[in-house]
Amino acid sequence: MPDWLWNNLKYVNLSNNSLVGFEDPFSNRSSSSLETLHLSSNNFEGSLPNFPKGMEIISLSKNKFTGAIPLTICNSSWRRIDLSHNQISGEIPSCLFNSFIMDRDPMSVVDLSKNKLQGMIPDTFGSECSLEGLNLNGNQLEGPLPRSLVNCRGLRVLDFGNNQIDDTFPFWLEHLESLQVLMLQSNKFHGPIKRRHIANSSFESLHIISLSANSFTGHLPLEYFSSSYLKGMYENDDHQTSHSAMPVVLYTFLMFPNKGQALDYVSVQIPELNAIDLSSNLFDGEIPTSIGDYKSLMSLNLSRNSLVGKIPSSLANLRQLESLDLSNNDLVGEIPSELTSLTFLSVLNVSRNHLIGMIPSGRQFDTFPSSSFEGNSRLCGIQLQIDCNPNKSGNVAPPSDNANQSNGTNFDWIFAVAGYGSGLVVGVVIEHFVLWRNRYYLEKFMNTIRFFQGKRPLRVRSLRRRN
Repeated sequence: MPDWLWNNLKYVNLSNNSLVGFEDPFSNRSSSSLETLHLSSNNFEGSLPNFPKGMEIISLSKNKFTGAIPLTICNSSWRRIDLSHNQISGEIPSCLFNSFIMDRDPMSVVDLSKNKLQGMIPDTFGSECSLEGLNLNGNQLEGPLPRSLVNCRGLRVLDFGNNQIDDTFPFWLEHLESLQVLMLQSNKFHGPIKRRHIANSSFESLHIISLSANSFTGHLPLEYFSSSYLKGMYENDDHQTSHSAMPVVLYTFLMFPNKGQALDYVSVQIPELNAIDLSSNLFDGEIPTSIGDYKSLMSLNLSRNSLVGKIPSSLANLRQLESLDLSNNDLVGEIPSELTSLTFLSVLNVSRNHLIGMIPSGRQFDTFPSSSFEGNSRLCGIQLQIDCNPNKSGNVAPPSDNANQSNGTNFDWIFAVAGYGSGLVVGVVIEHFVLWRNRYYLEKFMNTIRFFQGKRPLRVRSLRRRN
């Protein structure tokens, strides 16, 4: 990058090129006219440059930067910092989060995801914190969550996924009234999600929550995530769910497992996705019928727990549902036929449970692969190519031996005896015709016939020759 850029421009965007370095980096600059710098998706490597005062927005994502974050990052009042998808190591500077203060751009964001950062998250979020988005996903951070996060009253997105954070569920985050996305998956969170009293409002603005791959225990904590948005309580005059009343957040770094795969949501409006992921924990008990109250849910993942009982038919109330994963639990009973009314459902997985009976058919249910139902030994249906009614006409499985014996028993035995007698007679005929030399053998053959007819045998002449 040429040296003249730093003093002559306020906004520079050279993203998605093949740049490899700086002609004259920031190292000796105490100030610069540059306010916004976008250098993402290039080939920069080595240590991060020192940041001059006056900068407000910087994006160095998707390069090969290494080493620690320089302390000069704290010299500016930042609006946005994106250092994601590099190989940055060390600890997060404790002064960093104090660089985001009120009276700045309402979209203050820090994205340090997909690096090699270690240590604890600094507990230095000041009373004037203006952060709205914080993404630390995919590092090696440990310890508990910093309680000073509650000072960031405008926080809408928190992503701490894929770290080594060791803590209980952070109920104190519900004080963040604008929080729309909470990602805690793949950490060391533990214990039950339970408290003595349920607050009147709990995570009221929540759209997306992921607690997967932790060690949470107890019953499913759905009652604590009673967001009006998840329950679809914002309606227009036609009683249709309306997104116009929902706050709009453009979020550039959200990754969420949906429809069986991890999807990257880039520049997504948060109201476009309402999801709950509680998979891969130690939850037990039944799926509450109140799940049907979350009418705006688009993705629900409760797989890999120890859930018991039946699949609640109230799931049919989730008219917006696109993905449902209940696999690897201990669920019993039949699959509710009401689920066929979920016309947006494109991914279903109930495999490896103890379900029984016929898989519902019709609509999209006929398109789900056999892998969606495998591991339930008593399930049947066209999806598994297992006939549920083998004794009826149509696509009938070959009848079993027992079934053959149960129909027309007397009739079959009559023909069996007749066949036995006929076979014996034919055998005798063959024997005698082969050996038949004279009348002696003919008379013996006739006596055999008379024996089967219940008549007295004839006298057989001697085989001796006359002189």
